[in-house]
Amino acid sequence: MAVNSITTATPAALPESATAKKAGGALDKDTFLKLLVEQLRHQDPTAPADSSEWTAQMAQFSTVEQLTNLATSTHDTARTTEVSQAVGLLGRTVSYDDGSGTPASGVVQRVDLGQNGPTLTINGVSGISPADLSDVT
Repeated sequence: MAVNSITTATPAALPESATAKKAGGALDKDTFLKLLVEQLRHQDPTAPADSSEWTAQMAQFSTVEQLTNLATSTHDTARTTEVSQAVGLLGRTVSYDDGSGTPASGVVQRVDLGQNGPTLTINGVSGISPADLSDVT
């Protein structure tokens, strides 16, 4: 009895959600798992994939997932540290560049949290980035 070989899954054979890409063109881990399952479903039964290949793929997937988790955690920690440092400036006298090249100084009165990180209000002037500070006393 002749056995027809089954080819690797093509994008047309995959569910629509498995070929969808996230913003920025990156495939997410759910899509990766769906592709892996489709690959298993459509493998040639007369020449199955080597188990060491599957183990290597799963190890790579685990590494990528852990790196993604680490990057997210590092970003969150950096954001928290940045906010804590800005809050620590409340009531302190600071010197900064006022945007026109003129040095200015004053007391930090308020910290505002926005999408791009914290900004300071110094002597009634808002929107000053903590990165613009040159001296804290």
